[in-house]
Amino acid sequence: MEEEPWSRATLRVWAGEMTVAEIGAALQIDGAERSDRLWCVEPGEGDMHLDDRLKAVEAVLAEHREALVQVAARCDVDLFVSWSPKEGQDSVCLGPDLIRLLGELGAHVVMDTHTG
Repeated sequence: MEEEPWSRATLRVWAGEMTVAEIGAALQIDGAERSDRLWCVEPGEGDMHLDDRLKAVEAVLAEHREALVQVAARCDVDLFVSWSPKEGQDSVCLGPDLIRLLGELGAHVVMDTHTG
């Protein structure tokens, strides 16, 4: 049985010079999750196409840019992108605004595909 395609795009901030609680207080982003060393948020709702999910991440980055830049000066930031590619070939497009915003944070992009 063929699995339905799925996607995730998670903005992650790793506790460095700040605690996870301090990161959350500085960013004030709804829906965030956290553990001892990691603060993260996955913008978007339910089953979204990866392109739409990346646009949701871009919107969060733009809205919280100033706070994210300050946090990124003290903590590592990355964007974790995971998806189940379509059969055969699939692609991911990171638009110029998303790349620019991630670049301002010195953020890495981690890509992880899942095939059934």
